[in-house]
Parts: sequence; structure tokens; C-alpha cells
Amino acid sequence: MTLHPHSSGSLRCETSSDAIWINLYAFLPFYAKRLVYSSGISSWRGQEDDIVEDIVQETIIRVLKCIRRAECGEGAPIGSPKALSIVIAHNYYEDLRRRDKRLLRIKSDEWSLGVDVVLHSQFDPSELALNNLFREWLYIKLSQDIVKFPDKQRRALLIDIANLMHFDEKPTPLQQAFLNQKIRLQDYQQPLPVNSVERTRHASLLSLALKRVGKLNYA
Repeated sequence: MTLHPHSSGSLRCETSSDAIWINLYAFLPFYAKRLVYSSGISSWRGQEDDIVEDIVQETIIRVLKCIRRAECGEGAPIGSPKALSIVIAHNYYEDLRRRDKRLLRIKSDEWSLGVDVVLHSQFDPSELALNNLFREWLYIKLSQDIVKFPDKQRRALLIDIANLMHFDEKPTPLQQAFLNQKIRLQDYQQPLPVNSVERTRHASLLSLALKRVGKLNYA
């Protein structure tokens, strides 16, 4: 990622810091959990961790794309990636919440003869399908590129990704994308090193790997 001179209003403040991606990966799960667990969406019960993971991964991807556009002069400079990530995560959460609230279940009453009726608000299913296809395609491209990273950087990044995940019998699209590359992310889920030297080394490798991700361009 390109370094910029330190000046008021420039991108330099946070985006040029190696720690920004580590901070985002550490911050976003807690923020997303607060949103999801306070949503009141009954259909999300038991799936909260999957939804949190979806919000985190989608937010990181969109932040990366915004920063790439800014660096190429195709978008406005980003003063604070963390603030941007909050806006993106909240907007994506609201999109998910509105989508799932479109299904309104009307309980049977004395006139319905015991039959539940499901009403669907108007929305474009083709747009939702295209969004899902694009996300799956992006996960596939990311997994194909990440598997080519230097061994130590790749391992540090996979550990970081796996530690944000919840694993069920059915893999998520991101987990499946890595499975297609013969990588089981659950094999990388582990506590970070306790030793300060090893922990610093892991953070450094993760920072280098995240910078590589930031340079990927799928536009």
C-alpha cells in the first residue's frame, strides 16, 4: 500500500499504518455482534455468528475497494478507514435486516382455518442473486490469490481469518472457497502466541499479508 506524506486531510493518517488492517479485524467482530444480537430478528437466532462473519468479511472487502479507488485517484481520499468500516458495516447490516424483515409471518386466526400465510414485500430477487454471485466470485478470487502468498504470511492470514469464524457442518461461501483450494480454515483456528516475540512476529507477518490483500485488484 502506498505511503503518503503526513498532511491534514490526506490518506496518510490511518490507511498507511500497517496496524490498520489488524485493528479492523479486531474491531469489526465486536461491532457487528452488537448490531446482530440487538437486531430483534427472530429468524437470525442460532445463526448470529454466521451473520457477524458475513458482515465482517463484506465490510473488509468494501473498505479495500474504497481504499484502492482512492489510491488510484478514482475516489475521495479516506481520512479514517475505521470510521468508513463502521458506516459500511452498519449499512450492510441494515440491508440484511430489511431483507429478512420482508418476510412477515401472519399467525392463523379464526378466519384462516389454521393456515399460516407468508407475505413477501416487493424486492428484486435477481439483484439479490447477483449480489450473492458476486460475493461468491470474490471469495473464490481471494482464496486463489491468498494460497499463492509466501508460506508464513499465508499462514498468519489464515489463522486470523479462521479465528473470526464459526464452523458448522455446512461451510459458508468463504470457507467453501478455501476448501476448493484444499484449505480447511478450521485447521487454522488457534490462540495467538503467548510469547511476546512470537506474537510480534505473527502480527508483522499478518500485516505484510494484509498489505498484499490490499494490493489485489478485482475491479
